Amino acid sequence: MKRSQINAAIENAHRALREHGIRLPEYGYWSPDDWRRNAGPGHHRIYENMLGWACTDFGQGDFDRCGITMFDVRNGTPEPNLGTPYGEKIFVLKPGQRLPFHFHYNKTEDIISYAGGTLMIELYNANPDETMDETTPGVVYCDGVRKPFEPGQIFEIPHGQSLTIVPRLYHRFWAKDDGAVLVGGEISTISVPRTDNKFTAGGRRFVPIEEDVEPTYLLNVDYDKLHEVA
Repeated sequence: MKRSQINAAIENAHRALREHGIRLPEYGYWSPDDWRRNAGPGHHRIYENMLGWACTDFGQGDFDRCGITMFDVRNGTPEPNLGTPYGEKIFVLKPGQRLPFHFHYNKTEDIISYAGGTLMIELYNANPDETMDETTPGVVYCDGVRKPFEPGQIFEIPHGQSLTIVPRLYHRFWAKDDGAVLVGGEISTISVPRTDNKFTAGGRRFVPIEEDVEPTYLLNVDYDKLHEVA
């Protein structure tokens, strides 16, 4: 991805969050210079748990079609035990913007619709060899209510509601094409994105960044550039 795309995506996220009255921790608004002035030893947990902004096109090269902008509000690390024993993300999706199919080896998560556009979630079970099971039905829970599903079934999640994703359940989600910018969230067990994701079709969570412009905001993968935080 280009840094200019990332800057624009975070500005778009800020607009959507402001529109719906959602506030972030103070460092969610910091520029790189703010980080250099303000960050110190007391911010070490933010660095260790990769809290803050993340933005990716999953290696697909078409961010408007396949991508997400999100802010990790809370998280922990399994070893050593730093941070919280759970994770929380706030995410923003443009209309029609979606994630590739993937599952998590260990994480359980609730995907929540907060405001704006309409959240759509598509589901498949996984085979023992980690391929997508296109024949076997399954069961999920939406806010504690049991919901059987057929392979490839799409759930529309109204605002204030959620769907629970368990380990090894293939899923992708998106903002409905003809709607508004979607603000959603995730509450989960500890998130370990470098090792806990299994993507289809060559998708990947972390992608190279082309520094075509200076960053307006830092991503959580940029923190290693700040000696004050390390």
